[in-house]
Amino acid sequence: MNLSGKVLIVDDDPEFGLVAQSLVELEGLSAHLVNSGSEALALCDQEHWDVVLLDLMLGDISGLDVLREIRRRSERLPVIMVTAHGSMETAAEAVQAEAFGYIGKPFRAEELKSAIRRALEWRKQQHNGHHNHPGKAIGSPSIVGRSSAMVAVYTAIARVAATDSTVLISGESGTGKELVARALHDNSPRSKRPFIPVNCGAFTETLLESELFGHVRGSFTGAMANHRGIFETATGGTIFLDEISETSPAFQVKLLRVIQEQEVRPVGAPESRRVDVRIVAATNRRVQDLFSAEDFRRDLLYRLGVINLELPPLRERKEDIPLLVEHFLQRFNSRFGKTITAPSETIDWLCQFDWPGNVRELENAVERAVTLNVGGKLSPDDFMQFTPTPLARVAQAQNVPANAQSFASENVIAPASPFWVCELPKTLEDVERQHILAMLRFTKGNKLRASELLGIGRYSLYRKAERLGIDLNQED
Repeated sequence: MNLSGKVLIVDDDPEFGLVAQSLVELEGLSAHLVNSGSEALALCDQEHWDVVLLDLMLGDISGLDVLREIRRRSERLPVIMVTAHGSMETAAEAVQAEAFGYIGKPFRAEELKSAIRRALEWRKQQHNGHHNHPGKAIGSPSIVGRSSAMVAVYTAIARVAATDSTVLISGESGTGKELVARALHDNSPRSKRPFIPVNCGAFTETLLESELFGHVRGSFTGAMANHRGIFETATGGTIFLDEISETSPAFQVKLLRVIQEQEVRPVGAPESRRVDVRIVAATNRRVQDLFSAEDFRRDLLYRLGVINLELPPLRERKEDIPLLVEHFLQRFNSRFGKTITAPSETIDWLCQFDWPGNVRELENAVERAVTLNVGGKLSPDDFMQFTPTPLARVAQAQNVPANAQSFASENVIAPASPFWVCELPKTLEDVERQHILAMLRFTKGNKLRASELLGIGRYSLYRKAERLGIDLNQED
């Protein structure tokens, strides 16, 4: 890793602790192992540490409690959570408590080394005066979110980045597919080599083949000289193939061969050339739909989707909207030399919309509002003027007042589904019960179809029904 530092390992499993200590020391780092949270906190007070490797489940105190106490004492000490009992709830708590990262047991040696390397590099940046927050995302300050959906994405990035497996990222437009691809590259052993994004939908089949694989002089009209393709240019690095589902079946056959053989043949060339690249692809179509599509080869889908990361739309993680708004405000205030703020009632108002353009649409809306604002505080009016998006029409249709203060006082909430309207006050269990019952009515009691529409497994539906007191047999 060409880095130096002291690593404190906190784990009450002596076998795991010794393995972790050995891996760390084999990389030339100093490692010290303790088996209790109280001992770890005492050592943090007595000595200087560069990284803490902290188990979630400790005998005397919760690892999350140790994390919070370490963070209270030091904002710049990176803590990597390790657990064999991970869940979205604990992962979300770890992010909220500003953990630098987290990995699951069992893990590969490279995964642990990669996590520690990122932590040491971030620690070094802090000493050099760069004070980026460690808890926004694993190894990527551009990805923002602390919802459970995003925690799952962070976990996947941490686990997949150190491998060379092909990755297929799916998600609606504006969900940040390229940001995730960059995070995979930046946290991989290929991070020092090129990352080249290619929008496959922007090229014709012939041009796309020429750009990716190259061509030789005279191979087609206009080929005045030899052209080195992106696959050769990106040797040792990562190629991001965006909108891969927009390519033709003929091109898909050629790409499949490149993946299988790790070699390309430039257009018009008599022989193939070896290449060493990692492929990350993306599509705004659902992977399940691609399997049944006639215009996309299943064998290529299997090759591209060794790992499939599905990014959640913003409407499914609205709890991240306040964090995103603050993130964009900081960026545009810095760019435009302003000090504009967003009152809580304005942010609450923004949380009522589904944002079909996802994070990109929200980012554009904040930039436009900051540009137009003259009072120093954002209001709904700043978002509804000169906007190409139908915020004003949506607000009117949902009876959301244009003025944020009147909105806050009237306590209006937009319906979360076309099937039912939840009027306040309701408990979260009431909302969940009504939504499941509405979906069962919509599917005429088809439990498999209802679970698919709800985005959960069939057995998860059974468990939720039992917990919420729903008799599934009555819906048949």
